[in-house]
Amino acid sequence: MQQAPDMILNESQLEELRTALPALPFDDDGPVFRAPWEAQAFAMTLALYERGVFTWKEWAHALSDAIREAQTAGDPDRGDTYYTHWLSALERIAAAKGCVSAETLAQRRIEWDEAARSTPHGQPILLGRPLPAAMLHAYNVAIYRIAGQPDIDMMVGVANDAVAAMLARHAVESAVFVTAFNPFSQELSPEENAERQRALMLRIEALGLRALPGEGMNAARTWIEASYLVLGATLEIADALMIEFGQNAVVHIGRDGLPRLLLHPDSMRRRDQ
Repeated sequence: MQQAPDMILNESQLEELRTALPALPFDDDGPVFRAPWEAQAFAMTLALYERGVFTWKEWAHALSDAIREAQTAGDPDRGDTYYTHWLSALERIAAAKGCVSAETLAQRRIEWDEAARSTPHGQPILLGRPLPAAMLHAYNVAIYRIAGQPDIDMMVGVANDAVAAMLARHAVESAVFVTAFNPFSQELSPEENAERQRALMLRIEALGLRALPGEGMNAARTWIEASYLVLGATLEIADALMIEFGQNAVVHIGRDGLPRLLLHPDSMRRRDQ
């Protein structure tokens, strides 16, 4: 058994967990896990709880339902499948609360199954989401415009003194240009995109960061997506926003003012770089 790395819970949180989830495996220091994926599932659940997505009472009910259904289906309930049920409950409650769609979950299961079948025995399973060459090219030649007086246009790989000066004025080391529009290039209605963009701003504010409005577009302006330049966003935050809002890529800018295309963590192209 092992504890989750970098997971620190105070006494109040531990007591709250023990009360809400008496069957949760514990030792004197907190929850314990048989494998890293169990710790990751627990950490994701804790993160959603801390964001107010659900209460521990709601979680306990979802977990109880998952365990009961598994037992009805023949699970022997020896204790070694606890986190399998936990993961089922996490998927279910995340979909019910609108964090992810049932269709996305189903597609991700298919992707993991395909990745597992194509991975040699003994090798780690990696989930890949390779981007078509045309799409990657479009991202690299797009214009990323920061609204202002005047506007500042960025292009990937082209150093931009105006952006470097802006970061210096705001006393930040980096920024990320990101949108919530059209997740994984799936075209949505203007109303859906507007709602997603509002959710993105709420997420940025929850991170304690400031954002400037902008637009991503092609040269012909036949493709335009409302965006934000998130001041102070790190590479880790860039990854988190891509995952949460389903974006193939974002643009990361360091204090040198050089925009760099950053691909979704699942991208095979990113791992090959």
